[in-house]
Amino acid sequence: MEATPQHHVGVGPLLQAVHSLVTPPSFAAVEPAHADLSYRPRPWPAGVAPRVDVYLPGGPGPHPSVLLVHGGGFVIGSRGMKPMRYLASRLVEEGFAVASIDYRLLFRGARKLDHGVSDVQAALGWWWEQRDRFDLDPGAISLAGLSAGATLSLLAAGVSAVPLARVVSVFALYDLSGLSGRLPRLLGRLLSQGSPERLRQASPLQQPLFPAPLTVLHGTADGLTPVEQAERYVARRREAGLPTELHLYEGQPHGFFNEATLPIADQAFGDLLAALPRPVLA
Repeated sequence: MEATPQHHVGVGPLLQAVHSLVTPPSFAAVEPAHADLSYRPRPWPAGVAPRVDVYLPGGPGPHPSVLLVHGGGFVIGSRGMKPMRYLASRLVEEGFAVASIDYRLLFRGARKLDHGVSDVQAALGWWWEQRDRFDLDPGAISLAGLSAGATLSLLAAGVSAVPLARVVSVFALYDLSGLSGRLPRLLGRLLSQGSPERLRQASPLQQPLFPAPLTVLHGTADGLTPVEQAERYVARRREAGLPTELHLYEGQPHGFFNEATLPIADQAFGDLLAALPRPVLA
């Protein structure tokens, strides 16, 4: 069995990412057209209902759409996080319908990785079922995740029955067993219920590849999710002949959508937008 390359996660990159998340927003966010909807018929075991905010563009449909999955290291985060509101606002301005979801987190309903994957899969199924209600283009539904949400999105795309036009993975973790440090080791034990090999096998790098086109966005100076993992995942897909784009941002850290006024946010959003199916002009 090939040894997994280890990447040490220091305190500095973690504090930098958290600080950029909690600073005040520097953009005018669009309000959801439908807030706090439920995408599952029953609450999670912890008694917390799975919720989603829906953003709708002006003008007639059918609309291309994106389901957004937030990050937060599988422990924190929500559908209303600053980068999710930034992306939702910009996508709506470009004519996309957007669903931004919550999912079970560790210590808040999730006891293993599969629970988060199941929630993203359920949200995709719900979004597909709402295609008439929100006038969605059934051939232009995409899935985009950030950080831990990107990891869950990659895994959910492999088991979802919803036909996806595109998957966008933004600074994901592709090998869950490939991080060293006190916090990653703790998270790994919780996500895998104590089995490092189970964690490795559950990672996107080890799971079957999904056929939908994939766009990967990653900073070369990411101190939390190593860019080498993204490059390995892209290489694996390309070897299998699957449509895959890779955009690397030189010198950029984790969480580059957290600061909307920085040029990197606009550049990365442009790359994300270019990958998505565009609205049909009347």
